Amino acid sequence: MGNIKRNVIIGYSLISAGLVLIGLSVFFMYSVFTDSAEPPSLFSIDDVKIRVPSSESGGETAEIVLISGNQASKMANMMFWSILMFFVASAGTRISGVGTKLVREIKVEVKRED
Repeated sequence: MGNIKRNVIIGYSLISAGLVLIGLSVFFMYSVFTDSAEPPSLFSIDDVKIRVPSSESGGETAEIVLISGNQASKMANMMFWSILMFFVASAGTRISGVGTKLVREIKVEVKRED
């Protein structure tokens, strides 16, 4: 009887830990996408520029910024953060699944063939 009770306690602990991981990943993603918090800064991308010949100044060229480096870096960091949080949420799902299997009662029926 003690082994069954221990499995149930471990199972509910795993379910709780999995739900906490899922909840934290949802909270962190919500806070990043609503601009309440910044994602970790892992990528630093420079401005994407092109050179265009200028008609006003003879043979000189002008640089036009296509994509701002700050915006590209923020987008890359948010993509990495969302992939990481998806991984954390899926790990929480797996942990909760193991806990559910430990909590569930196992009934074995033996049928006799006469």
